[in-house]
Amino acid sequence: MVTFILNNTLITTDRPSGSTLLDFIRYDEGLTGTKIGCREGDCGACTVLLGSAEDNKVRYRSIVSCLTPLENVRGKHVVTIEGINTFNLSPIQQAFVDNAASQCGFCTPGFIMSLTGEALSGRQTTEESVIGSMSGNICRCTGYKSIERAAAEIVSLLKEKDTTEPVLWLVNRKYLPDYFLTIPDRLAGLKDEPEDNRDIQAVAGGTDLMVQKGEELS
Repeated sequence: MVTFILNNTLITTDRPSGSTLLDFIRYDEGLTGTKIGCREGDCGACTVLLGSAEDNKVRYRSIVSCLTPLENVRGKHVVTIEGINTFNLSPIQQAFVDNAASQCGFCTPGFIMSLTGEALSGRQTTEESVIGSMSGNICRCTGYKSIERAAAEIVSLLKEKDTTEPVLWLVNRKYLPDYFLTIPDRLAGLKDEPEDNRDIQAVAGGTDLMVQKGEELS
């Protein structure tokens, strides 16, 4: 059994721990905002956030869910595009709208999640860091210039970000829903099975294996 928090929901699943997080998100939970693109970790369409408890806080980073086995999210917080929704668009989403940074829209959730991951980072957001945060996201429609304009606006929006308490700062400004503030205590409360009692096998070269032998691992 693998237990984790998916957006605002506690998940306990008996799906094979080698199954991809992408397939679990879309087919088991019906969260289709996370897109299936290359399934090789190259296009960024399946980007989600992964939060890990560290020093009484939760640190977030963006990951590609197509190369992430369920075992790797045990005891953590997984956030899809649905998990950042509030009653209105977040300032990051609004920047994409205002700058016409989406055309067909297929890649847009991945870009938004990568940029939200940058906003959640404990560093000052700069033009270089915001462009770097999207380095794993591919768009085949817009030619990137409109996305660059949206990115420049996001840098301006985040210039006063509190780098010591980014989650609280972002929640207070409606970049994230309020439930994010409950995640540290909820992760601390998860009961996890000791590693020596788990029926798991560590593997190396997981990136290639998830591409070449994904069905065997699941």
